[in-house]
Amino acid sequence: MAWFKRHIFLMAFLLTHFAVSAQDGVAADTLQTKVPSLDSVQVSILTCTPGADLYAKFGHTALRVQDFTLQKDVVFNYGCFNYNSDNFVWKFLLGQTDYLLDGEAFDYFMYRYRAMGNGVTEQVLNLSGEEANRLLALLLINLKPENQEYRYNWLYDNCTERARDMVEKAVDGKVVYEKAAEGTTVRQMLRACLKTSPWASFGIDMILGEEIDHPVDKRVQMFLPAFFMGEADEAIIEGADDTKKQYVAEKHELMQATYVDEVASVFTPMVAFVLLLAIVVCISVYDWRRKKVSLWLDVTLAILQGLAGVLVAFLYFFSEHSGVDSNWLVLIFNPLPLLYAVWLVICQRRGCRNRLAVVNMAVLAAFLLTMWLCPQSFDVAMYVVVLTLLVRATIYAALTDKSKRNNNQ
Repeated sequence: MAWFKRHIFLMAFLLTHFAVSAQDGVAADTLQTKVPSLDSVQVSILTCTPGADLYAKFGHTALRVQDFTLQKDVVFNYGCFNYNSDNFVWKFLLGQTDYLLDGEAFDYFMYRYRAMGNGVTEQVLNLSGEEANRLLALLLINLKPENQEYRYNWLYDNCTERARDMVEKAVDGKVVYEKAAEGTTVRQMLRACLKTSPWASFGIDMILGEEIDHPVDKRVQMFLPAFFMGEADEAIIEGADDTKKQYVAEKHELMQATYVDEVASVFTPMVAFVLLLAIVVCISVYDWRRKKVSLWLDVTLAILQGLAGVLVAFLYFFSEHSGVDSNWLVLIFNPLPLLYAVWLVICQRRGCRNRLAVVNMAVLAAFLLTMWLCPQSFDVAMYVVVLTLLVRATIYAALTDKSKRNNNQ
């Protein structure tokens, strides 16, 4: 019922707007000369604070359009997608998710974010009447069923960047942004957003590669809503006639956030993997003293490594998501350890020498030694993970080789 009500409201706005403006069917490339003639349109950027769910940890951006003549107040949102579309999860993993522009009543938008505990800040744009109407016309054309879908890219073409680009298309002149931190990388920005979510930060660090460790320019940095809001505060519009004006005319906090990030759990990835390392070391010492390997541990670690590798390798080779195809971790996190786990069991049952043990140990040792020199930044806990795998691989290789040599004597 709520979905029906907000869409009825939106359709009423669209029909009224087209009736007044008489601009239905205007092509995007003619908007510079053909724009609606409504004289009381105001456009604002709405920035929502981060929320509890992982997808909401980075905040959100939308555009608010108020028509005081028609008494309509609509939010245009580029962050919508259809969970019920065919193979949604599969398409999401492949990076082939199509997001869409949707519209909803401003009151409904505020109701949703109030229920989630998010804060909302409004920046009223300093647009002329012609610019505001041109932007509205662009949004309405983009809202048509044949135009509203777009291929979402979390880094280079997301809901925030779409809103920014639509405003830039509507202004007479250009928007100049002046508040950019030099030398900032995307990974640094993501880690800052996930300080209270160490496991999410570790997971994202694990699947994103070298691409996000290079300093990016201010336009790429604006993929984060809060950063774009800060840029908008300082931006100016340079008109075609060399005039300059502030990008934002007014700024209001429409709703304070009630959601507060929980204090990060003490059971962080670093704590968990140090504990795992300690357990592996203790078992390895025990194995060394009794001159026999605990095969169950080696098989378990290989399976876990391989399962993590399935995700890393799949994203590396098949996904269109930005950043996943430059991940150096694919060298050790790939499906091969799953086959190695089977090989461990085969060697044990046949009593044959496992020559791949030395290869496994060498690969892990080489990777650990070169992690410090790699252009990709790794979570500190990842060093502990690789060290754990190396410790166990070394013990296994040493004990099985020694046992085989003793049996041959």
